[in-house]
Amino acid sequence: MNYAIIIAVVTTIAGGQLLFKTVGLRMGDRGFLALLHDPTGAALFAAALALYGVATIGWVWALRQVPLSTAYLFMAMGFIIVPVLAHFTLGETLTWRLAAGSALIVCGIALAATA
Repeated sequence: MNYAIIIAVVTTIAGGQLLFKTVGLRMGDRGFLALLHDPTGAALFAAALALYGVATIGWVWALRQVPLSTAYLFMAMGFIIVPVLAHFTLGETLTWRLAAGSALIVCGIALAATA
């Protein structure tokens, strides 16, 4: 159950990253002041911050029973989840290098988590 919470935390943070990227695209060169005139952008920014808050609560809860050195390994999954979600939601490109790097990350997590 604790590992499920950790994976949910990583996925939630990845969702927050996608929202932050979306807000950044909406702001363009105007900066954060643009959010004063963009209620949707402001709401997305608030949602991203809320996701980070929820993820932090889940993270603390999971760390009560999982060693930090083990739990933190799973944060590397964000380097896989974010690009894949960005591909499907934002149309960003997936490359063979990303796939190879992702495979190495998965192997590294598996190796370190079973030690």
